[in-house]
Amino acid sequence: MIAAAIAVPLLSTTSGQSAGSFAAGDFAEGGISLLVSKRCEMSRTLDTTSIEWPALVYSSGKPPAWGRKPAGACRGLDTWVLSEALGAGAYWTSNDHKMIEADPNRTLFDEQKPRAAFKQTFGWELPERGDDVPAHNVFLRFDAKKLSALFDRIYVKPTEKIGGATAQEAYDVLFKGAVTRFAREVALVKAALSKAQLAKQLKAYQAAAKNGGGKFSGPVYLKETAAGVLPKDQEQSARAGRTLGVILRRTADGTWTVVNKLLKKVVTDYDPPLAQELGKNL
Repeated sequence: MIAAAIAVPLLSTTSGQSAGSFAAGDFAEGGISLLVSKRCEMSRTLDTTSIEWPALVYSSGKPPAWGRKPAGACRGLDTWVLSEALGAGAYWTSNDHKMIEADPNRTLFDEQKPRAAFKQTFGWELPERGDDVPAHNVFLRFDAKKLSALFDRIYVKPTEKIGGATAQEAYDVLFKGAVTRFAREVALVKAALSKAQLAKQLKAYQAAAKNGGGKFSGPVYLKETAAGVLPKDQEQSARAGRTLGVILRRTADGTWTVVNKLLKKVVTDYDPPLAQELGKNL
């Protein structure tokens, strides 16, 4: 799907089988429908453009029902909602769409059915969600080969039609803001810190998590670290802690090289001017 560069770091390391047969565009439509329903509400103050997408529609005094919804930029694309979107994509491709639309809350938005569909399709589990999973001082670990395999299987080109629009049109409205910010922050971190410096920061991050135990706050630690090691004359430095954390955690489990490669492909395909601007730093 279009957000694959964000979503692919979410896969667990359990062993699995190859993916079943399905169209990548169909997978993208189902996954994006869940995101539009949960994280892409159009804001009258923040969004100047919108796109109509099949999703849950909310009406006063009525339960949510399937329809076409004007969506704006997706916000709050955390690990768990992106994981849910991958499950939704698998469920959408493996079930009758009319059946899903007739009762979306008991099909596409059921907690377990999309997860089961993902495992059946790809052969391994999505990360388990809990009130606080993992613990604050525990880093999830992912598998580089699975990241590449999933990306290759669900990636759609900008000109492909999905959900009544081209993938490029959907990207420009829904995901461009989030991907652009992430890409710019990646380029900032890579320009400011050498591999040796990143390795030093990773050791310090792991030590702080171990020593802090359950009281460790990753966001606070990363915000303070970013403020100390990134250029103070860059506006992005103050908010790049989350991206620094992604780079460090994915470096720890050996998947950063793959994630960085996939991010470059998305930006190159969907936003060539940004790819040219960031150049080798991305």
